[in-house]
Amino acid sequence: MVSISAIYSRALGVLKRKPFTLWCISLLNILLIALGTVLFGVIPGVALGIAVLLQTAMTMIYLHGYRGQEVHSLQLFDCFRDGRTVKRVLCGMLWAGLWVLLWSLIPVVGPIFGLIRLYEYRLTPYILMTEPDVAPTDAREISRQRTEGFKGKMFGADILAVLAVMGVYLVLALLCLIPIIGKLFALIYLLFHLCVLAFLPLFLGLVQSAFYEEITAFWR
Repeated sequence: MVSISAIYSRALGVLKRKPFTLWCISLLNILLIALGTVLFGVIPGVALGIAVLLQTAMTMIYLHGYRGQEVHSLQLFDCFRDGRTVKRVLCGMLWAGLWVLLWSLIPVVGPIFGLIRLYEYRLTPYILMTEPDVAPTDAREISRQRTEGFKGKMFGADILAVLAVMGVYLVLALLCLIPIIGKLFALIYLLFHLCVLAFLPLFLGLVQSAFYEEITAFWR
């Protein structure tokens, strides 16, 4: 089993090769989701459907980037290519999301169970897009089976990245309190914050793709 440090290394390697390409596509994805919300927010479910389709396509773009394949902005519309794909992705992703929501509603322990299900169903978009023989409503269950034994590692990879970023934030915030030179650290803090906003989602998306590759290889 590949270590978290090895997965981080691979994800950073991809990010170093295609930082601005992935960032531009990610930004376009956010803008398109926002546009869909503005234009169709008053129509129940339409804005949500557009967001789900775009985010699923973005997940696959991370996978293409991780594999060293070409990535471009038009791939954001891969889930819109025909009615069958639209129906398949929406049914599969919304079905998985519904189960996460239902588990999260359990009193007291709901958020914990919801988080567990979130990691169990993490492979759902990949299965929907790469395994056409799998029924959309079965993708969630197949993801649950395949992530058995990997959920803790996936959670650890995510939380370590977040904790590392928070640690840097804390150190820079303390350095900002130093008289006079603190203004320099305030500028560094701002620049670091902008970098986190721009590139942390890309890094975590590539880490998720790395786990998909590892889990897929394990099940072959």
